[in-house]
Amino acid sequence: MYFPLSIGVGGSKSGVGKTAFIEKLIQKIKKEFEDKVNIIAVKYTKSSLYSSIISDPSIINRSGKDTERLKKAGADLVYWVKATEPDLSDVVAKLKEEILRVLLSSVHINTQKTILIIEGNSMVTVMQPDVIIFLKGCETEYIKSSGEAVLKLADIVIEGQYSMEEVMTEIEKTQQRKLIERLLKERSNEGKITCAEARKIAEEIGVPYLEVGRVANELKIKIRKCELGCF
Repeated sequence: MYFPLSIGVGGSKSGVGKTAFIEKLIQKIKKEFEDKVNIIAVKYTKSSLYSSIISDPSIINRSGKDTERLKKAGADLVYWVKATEPDLSDVVAKLKEEILRVLLSSVHINTQKTILIIEGNSMVTVMQPDVIIFLKGCETEYIKSSGEAVLKLADIVIEGQYSMEEVMTEIEKTQQRKLIERLLKERSNEGKITCAEARKIAEEIGVPYLEVGRVANELKIKIRKCELGCF
């Protein structure tokens, strides 16, 4: 994985298992990285009356709350965001400011080793995290409109049983592919990039040259002056 990283989790409907999935994901990340990674979890609840960003431990840690489950799973910070639909964009902007303020002021959190995990369809749609995961019910099950929006954006769709090992692998693959795409777009000129620059991207990320070549082909970016046969 490359850090910092943001992961969004949406679903077809309420009760599809988003919180339980995030609990397992947090536990898996903490186990794999031996607590060297800081996790910030955000729980979103749609409100019809008012908007607020809650981080008060007396509320977050209240027994029976989803936020308590995320905290117990190992999240270092948990936010509960309540927002009306019209307020959501402004609330997200305030949340980002708050998270940045906390990261910069805390001596216990390494900002370069942070994973932000977001739960909630509308929140995921607005925040556009690095990797988007969608939990789908059975094939014929109704998907609410906010879920349809996330499904269209999803990098990973989970239906039925899943292995957290496989989920972690897919997260890494997705993040890697998007990073290669971004660097190729940034460093190419008029749809072309030199072989030396393409090799540099592969070496920076730690992937085979052929993987960069494959993504370049998908983006229709031509690798020029390739004399070593790397691509």
